[in-house]
Amino acid sequence: MRKAKTLVAAGCLCAAMAMSTTAFAMPGATSLVTVESKTEEAASTGDVQKSAEALEESSQSALTALAAAGQTVKESVSSPYDDIAVSTVNGDDDYVNIRDSASTDGEIVGKIYNHCAADILETVEAEDGTWYKITSGSVEGYIKAEYFVTGEEAKALAMEIGKMFGYVTEGGLRVRTEPNTESEVITKLWSGETYTVLEETGDFVKISLGNDDEGNPVTGYISAQYVDVYVKFDEAISLEEEKAQEEEAQRRADEAEAAAQSSTRDAVVAYAKQFIGNPYVWGGTSLTSGADCSGFTQSVMAHFGVGLSRTSRAQAGDGYQVSLSAVEPGDLIFYASGGSIYHVALYIGGGQVIHAIDESRGIGISSMYFTTPYCAVDVLG
Repeated sequence: MRKAKTLVAAGCLCAAMAMSTTAFAMPGATSLVTVESKTEEAASTGDVQKSAEALEESSQSALTALAAAGQTVKESVSSPYDDIAVSTVNGDDDYVNIRDSASTDGEIVGKIYNHCAADILETVEAEDGTWYKITSGSVEGYIKAEYFVTGEEAKALAMEIGKMFGYVTEGGLRVRTEPNTESEVITKLWSGETYTVLEETGDFVKISLGNDDEGNPVTGYISAQYVDVYVKFDEAISLEEEKAQEEEAQRRADEAEAAAQSSTRDAVVAYAKQFIGNPYVWGGTSLTSGADCSGFTQSVMAHFGVGLSRTSRAQAGDGYQVSLSAVEPGDLIFYASGGSIYHVALYIGGGQVIHAIDESRGIGISSMYFTTPYCAVDVLG
């Protein structure tokens, strides 16, 4: 197998892709994504293989001829940062207004917060400086160029602010202390999990594993062969979307307050929903600043006086098992690979669960069957 760089785009950024680029959506991706995908050395059919071989042979002949003629041959490598800009907002406000014209007198149509991505449609030279016409999320409008970085600066920023992620494609993937197969194994990862990528180094990828009990960062190396690396940024929001978000947050708070007077199960679900969108942090237990899957369920249940073990595997033994066909809101749903439990979620009814998904998506709601459930446990009684 060999690695091939593939560009993936969704939403407004898809225009940045070349027509010949293969595109597919990574789990949870809502913005421009760079993916390391594995491709077979040989084509699947004879005709395709012959065509590919002929194209490769003709291309190589052309390169050889140019080299023989003393011409300099430059390899063109597309980058996902060639056509995007990343916002860098400094000052008291953590956002900049997007306007309907390249002027501070233009009507405000949306906001772009710090470290969000936009697709540049046009560069406009105005009396007060350079403006970009951009599209980001559902918003299209103008913003001063001084609030963006592009190219290599955008790439460096992505690494710095933790916007590069690795999607694990192989279960039981070993995490090591050094980028080699001889160093100590820290832990193992499961297929479908996502972690923040800190560095790509040869055949290995350095990832963040959150913090230890004393708050120190924990990092490790995994084989690049079994992880898809991609970049994901947030996007701008319109004024209507911002208002809707504020109303939704208030609705959840009101719902949680009202549910506190009803059954414990309803209250647990309403309380958990307040933290949708908050970050996933491996080893974390904070519902606001970051938790992993078992840290999330542990902290939610602790609010109601229910003590749970720290890991998902141990939590499966904290209550009593119930049939997956008879689960009730507030029950815990567990997921396993090879009989070994690696993930836990909280059932909220209607065939859905809320859980700390991964570092790319944070806390959110999924179908109970986003992957095959292993068992269900009642810890509320």
